[in-house]
Amino acid sequence: MNAPRTHPVAVALVLISLISTLGFIALDAGMAQTPWDTTDSAGHAMGFNDPLSLEHYRIALAHFRVQTLVSPQYAYSLLLLAAQGVALVGIERSGGWESLRFRWFLGLQGLVFPAGLLSLALALPLGVILQMLRGTFDREGFIDMPFVAVTAQPIWVAVSAVLCFWGWRRSRRCRRPIAPLAGEPMPEP
Repeated sequence: MNAPRTHPVAVALVLISLISTLGFIALDAGMAQTPWDTTDSAGHAMGFNDPLSLEHYRIALAHFRVQTLVSPQYAYSLLLLAAQGVALVGIERSGGWESLRFRWFLGLQGLVFPAGLLSLALALPLGVILQMLRGTFDREGFIDMPFVAVTAQPIWVAVSAVLCFWGWRRSRRCRRPIAPLAGEPMPEP
């Protein structure tokens, strides 16, 4: 029997989500570790209501330490990373990424990460990312909202929903009767 073929688009979607999640978690944790009196090379502060520049984000990432993720406040973020890791392994080994068990796993991600589902419905990730790119996002945004839930979780929920639906469509299309029922003509190849 032929082994199921891994679809490179499915792998690419999960990797994009995983990489963005790692970036948002590192940025969030790094911002929490960055001292309040930090300034960029132009002397712009990283205060509560001060707009953040790309250099400020680089400074925050430089303050990120992996060991800070051991803290209980990052448990849900680690669960998000684990779900994406399971998805990558599942795409490779689950008997095909279109399998029913794997589609259930993907389909339930909106329930596991309900804040991501809500953020996605309200289009919050796009707004936050645009603010970050425009240089209008401030440190208050990291403190007053669950940053990872608003940015990374919706990306994962969207990717898992797309893969779930895509796998369902592919599994329905690939179903063919092994032998015709009595009285039916043999299907042509």
